[in-house]
Amino acid sequence: MAKKKDQKKGVFCLEGPWWGVKDRTSVEPVLRLLETLKDINVPYLRFDVSTREEFDFYLNRWSKPSFEKTHPILYLAFHGDPGVIRVGETSVTLDELAERLEGRCKGRVIHFGSCGTFATHRRDLKKFLDRTQALAVCGYKEDVVWLESAAFDLLVLGGLQDASFLQVSSVGKFARDLKETAPGLYRNLGFRMLSR
Repeated sequence: MAKKKDQKKGVFCLEGPWWGVKDRTSVEPVLRLLETLKDINVPYLRFDVSTREEFDFYLNRWSKPSFEKTHPILYLAFHGDPGVIRVGETSVTLDELAERLEGRCKGRVIHFGSCGTFATHRRDLKKFLDRTQALAVCGYKEDVVWLESAAFDLLVLGGLQDASFLQVSSVGKFARDLKETAPGLYRNLGFRMLSR
């Protein structure tokens, strides 16, 4: 099936260290698989981020207009807690992130690949969506098993390629289809997706 013009959506990934300096765990194999799959070929940029300064630097780069068309999916692969992601020694709240991205995410999707970040009230997620003007935001409510979340991230990032970012209803349909495709993981990870 041929892709529509608006359907090739690159991924801009910021990834924190998982379990220490010697640990080689990374989401990069998931991204490489998406990049090399026939008929998908999702371009990606991935950056190791260990400090708040690095995080702010790359976040500012992604939010520039030049990445809206080429890499509209922001994939945040960090440890997390309810309402926050952990970047190095610091925590970044959804409010702080919304302030940094305020009004700069139109036509973009932000995926939080982190434990429990979405275990917060729906109004907080809606406020984040409204402030950033993102097309959609998604993430996990539960503390996740790393391998299961990596597999589900593959389904999320790959499945978004078939959703039109020009129609909000297409992103909503994607979320419903994903729930039918992998209901066990969807439920166990506490996946949530909000769209405009």
